[in-house]
Amino acid sequence: MPPILHLVRHAEGYHNAAWHGEGIHDPFLTEHGQKQCEKLRQEFPDHDKIELLMASPMKRCIQTCRESFKPAVDRLGKILLSPLAQEASTEHMDTGSSEESIKEAFGDLVDTHRLTDVFPYWNYNVGRFSDDPGMQADRARQLRCFIMGRPEKHVVLVAHGSFNHCLTENFDETDGTQTTRMWANAECRSYRFDESSGDQARIVELEESIKRRPELNEGMKN
Repeated sequence: MPPILHLVRHAEGYHNAAWHGEGIHDPFLTEHGQKQCEKLRQEFPDHDKIELLMASPMKRCIQTCRESFKPAVDRLGKILLSPLAQEASTEHMDTGSSEESIKEAFGDLVDTHRLTDVFPYWNYNVGRFSDDPGMQADRARQLRCFIMGRPEKHVVLVAHGSFNHCLTENFDETDGTQTTRMWANAECRSYRFDESSGDQARIVELEESIKRRPELNEGMKN
């Protein structure tokens, strides 16, 4: 049986709090963002079930994963970095750092082999990592397939507000328009995989997850 996926948007980064923060390269979390992680850690109900921690290689995502899921971090000792989970943007804030810089910040906590061995050009913003909506949709599908095939029963993935729309297919892949509200910082939703969807590896939100979050159209213009 495919795993349950706990999908998270990173907590508040310095780019979120700054005026024209898109120019900040690969920012860390603000103090408020760290408090958001603490709140998520306190409210998340399934720490003891997590068998795999994954994150976008952006530092704010790694930091969110480390702080929000500390019980699992202490138990598992590793966060698998997935280049496929990086943000759907080529802005400076969404362009990844070198492996050396990531290792300097997080040490042996991070498993970087998919950066160096599988997707060595992940932070060049080209091809599947460009800002083309069709490419982003395919990247999201590849990532869903990868997670669907994992043997673990509960997987955490910390990614990004816009790319999470790609993963959940709540966007128009012809022009990139998002069809539901923006994910809040440190928002967590839980999904099962639809095994009937084949290599699309579609995900369906769990009822208990739907009940604990705001409506998806809240705050959207008609």
